[in-house]
Amino acid sequence: MAGGVVLAHLVMGFIVHGASADILNIGVLPSWREVVANSSRGVTNVINYNITNLRFYDIYGKEDQSTYTRMVDVHRKIQHLSIDAIIGPYDNGVALAAEERKIPYLATSPVTKDTLKYTVQLIPELEDFCQALLEFAQKQSWKKISVFYDDDKGLAVLERLMTNHSLSVKAWRLPDQGKRNKTRDTHLIMRNKAREALVQMRKVLVEHSIVICGKLYTEFLLGEARNLAMLSTPPYEWGFYDPGDALGSLFEPYRDIAVNFTVFSLVPYNSTINDITHLNSNSHNNKRKLEYALAHDAVQLLIASSIQTKDTLLQNIKSNQEFGLTGNLQLDAQGKRSNFSVHLTGYTGNESYPVSGIYSYPHGEWMKRSSHSYLLLNTSQAPPKRRRIFPLKGRTVKVVMILEQPFTMFKRDYLMRRGNDRFEGFAVDLLARVAEAKSFNFEIYLVPDGNFGTKKDGEWNGIIKELLDGEATMSVAPLSINSGREEAVDFTKPFMTRYITVILKIPQRKVSYFEFLNPLSLTVWGCTLAAFVVVSFVLYMLERIGSTKQRTNPQISVRESFWFIFGSLLQGNTDACPITIPGRILTSSWWFFALILISSYTANLAAFLTVKKINTPIKSVTDLAQQTKIKYGTVKNSGVMSFFANTNIEHFSKMWAQMSEIEPDSMVDNTTEGYGKVTDGNYAFFWDTTVNKYKTTTDCDVMEIGPPFDPKGFGIGVPPGATYLDELSMTILKLSDSGILHELENKWWGSRSCPDPAKSSSDETSELQIENVAGVFFILVGGIVIAGLACLAEYSANLLLKANKTNRKDKPDFTTNNKEKSSFL
Repeated sequence: MAGGVVLAHLVMGFIVHGASADILNIGVLPSWREVVANSSRGVTNVINYNITNLRFYDIYGKEDQSTYTRMVDVHRKIQHLSIDAIIGPYDNGVALAAEERKIPYLATSPVTKDTLKYTVQLIPELEDFCQALLEFAQKQSWKKISVFYDDDKGLAVLERLMTNHSLSVKAWRLPDQGKRNKTRDTHLIMRNKAREALVQMRKVLVEHSIVICGKLYTEFLLGEARNLAMLSTPPYEWGFYDPGDALGSLFEPYRDIAVNFTVFSLVPYNSTINDITHLNSNSHNNKRKLEYALAHDAVQLLIASSIQTKDTLLQNIKSNQEFGLTGNLQLDAQGKRSNFSVHLTGYTGNESYPVSGIYSYPHGEWMKRSSHSYLLLNTSQAPPKRRRIFPLKGRTVKVVMILEQPFTMFKRDYLMRRGNDRFEGFAVDLLARVAEAKSFNFEIYLVPDGNFGTKKDGEWNGIIKELLDGEATMSVAPLSINSGREEAVDFTKPFMTRYITVILKIPQRKVSYFEFLNPLSLTVWGCTLAAFVVVSFVLYMLERIGSTKQRTNPQISVRESFWFIFGSLLQGNTDACPITIPGRILTSSWWFFALILISSYTANLAAFLTVKKINTPIKSVTDLAQQTKIKYGTVKNSGVMSFFANTNIEHFSKMWAQMSEIEPDSMVDNTTEGYGKVTDGNYAFFWDTTVNKYKTTTDCDVMEIGPPFDPKGFGIGVPPGATYLDELSMTILKLSDSGILHELENKWWGSRSCPDPAKSSSDETSELQIENVAGVFFILVGGIVIAGLACLAEYSANLLLKANKTNRKDKPDFTTNNKEKSSFL
């Protein structure tokens, strides 16, 4: 009863004092008591009707009643209080009682029964809003639409949108927030659900959205859309179902973004409802604004229709010509709103941010006229062209990276550091330069599964998955751009071009103690030995024959001849020398032979002992396919693996079959494992030239083999449809033009400090080690040992000869003794 008394203030604006009329008794649903209390100041001087007696009554007492109990209770109060009409949200029990008593029921919410004669619906049909949304989408040439909804109203919108078969509609139903307690945990769950839906929307590359949600879910959707950079136009455009103009306050935080919001509302743009009802603009009253407007229009309609007589009140209501806060109040024969308008209000960021708020303007009007509808867009009131603001400006974004030298590495003391300060590398420096240029902050995290990104069983993993799931705003990594990844996410202009090469361990040079023999082949050594013997023997013969003719003894014996030829070869002196002309001619030719041989040997020996020349078993990439001794592989789920798996080049296809089927253990999980197998030996690793080059500059035990193949670019990856893609690309181009990218490359790659194993020049020499000349010492030691043994043998022989001579002198002469005995006899 108290609520009814307060509601009387709502209509004081309709009363002109001094007139008299019959009392109009109006029943009010208890759920509208809050509306009544907040409208106690009323609305004054709106229309001029002479009604002096207007009374309001609660139509029933308890909320938790069955339909039958409520019908009986309402029926009794209508009869007892002589109720002339009822105002409030639709209720089945109330509607049945009104039908029984034949009094008008002005429902402010959708009516669920079609056979009611005395119930009229003041709020337009949801189907009319659906038609307005469809015609707007067609007018804007939208091809793909995403729909977010949290109750059954969204299903009606979906049904109407799908009547146009040229539209591709994707829908996400969010858990009903009305069935949850508004706790902090519940808000977190709702926010996560909103984010998941937005990420799914981005995966299917939809850029136009319609939101049919409550205020809380709409707030979460907008907040997460901003975090995912899905608000700016182009390409994103958003439409909101908001019949009561309750969402306007939610758009204010996005005044710094060039958004394109269109709100479909029953309340006109710049409505004076706050002034009429004396409401403030807090969030609670904004939420109830539609209820206030409908309450105002219901009372206005009853007052206007009861002027003539209450006996024809229902007929007067259905034939009214009133215009209220929600527009034209005309009704059709079924008691539904007709000849009304849905107002389209546009919102976008303000150029004068942060001084001014979000810019709003009348975007258009959808009009229903009998059985026809019309959509008029107000091009004269379009928002002014404004300077586009980088969507990430002033924000902290999450950037996904992968450990890969020299792009992203842990610092040596990273355990003592926190956050971004733990990392260093080319990618980290590049990100810092981009962030500085575009005025945003970043938070680096490593991809959880350690993969670059491949599609398996229809799902992406690695860095691509992080971008698609909305976990990362961008990726800065050696992520090559290929067709599959380009379809899934977007890439900036390449900041570096990479090829594929092979890296393997440098073969160890075989250490030989007799390396001094290497300058000459075994054939040359054999021929030299034979020449030595032949020349020595021929020299002796020539000297002997020449001495016979001259009847002199030869100056050179056989032993001296061999010693002379050997000494001449090693440039040594001997006492004996040829005295015959043929002998000297032979000696001259032998000296010439020795000169050339020794000079060639000396030059070759210097090269062998001082210049490092590695004879690798693999000269090029194709050599790997023609052998089985050295295994080869690459990283699983990488762009290099994708190249081998999809190539039609014969030798690469053969190598892929070897890697994937014959020797699957040759594939590795990451580059660290791959380079570890290279260090172990007998393994060749296919990987990007950028990383391989860095590896060869820091590890002198490995070498890179070409020729390079499969050129591709490294780009910054962003989620599909990201509004900041073009500006990041422009930043990359500016960094390249200014030479900063080149400076970063020189910083992290620099010049190779290790000798190139593929070269054999005097520039790459090293000092002789003991193992290089140990054979010479062995020969010297061998000579000493042999000379000592020869000396010992000669000394022993001399002792034996001397002993034999002594024995002969001391032995008695038995022959002489025997002769003496015979003579004696």
